[in-house]
Amino acid sequence: MLYSIKYNKETNCIYVSIEGAFDLSLFDKMAAEVAQYVNEYGCKRILNDLRQVTPIGSTFDIYSMPKLALEAGVKRNVKRALLVSGSFSQFRFLETVFINQGNIVKLFNDIDNAKRWLYGENTKP
Repeated sequence: MLYSIKYNKETNCIYVSIEGAFDLSLFDKMAAEVAQYVNEYGCKRILNDLRQVTPIGSTFDIYSMPKLALEAGVKRNVKRALLVSGSFSQFRFLETVFINQGNIVKLFNDIDNAKRWLYGENTKP
């Protein structure tokens, strides 16, 4: 599993890219690092590139992720665009769990649409 986290000062957006297995231990580690950027820069936008992710962890892992993010310091008012390849089916449950716990999250296949949504511009459904 590989991941990278970068902050773009010009767009005030955190870019997270993940390759390989996406499980709770990886999420926990990443959430702590993302929280540092959120707090240091006051950033409220995250673009998560999940196009290279192999199956997500268990149902328990997915249910635990919003709470871990909140405990790490990534508040519910941070907008999160999830960029995935192909069908949304593998990631729909993840999106739903985050939304049901009060987070602002949306799935995308197109990076331009994801960016427009993050910045409040109109996007096609």
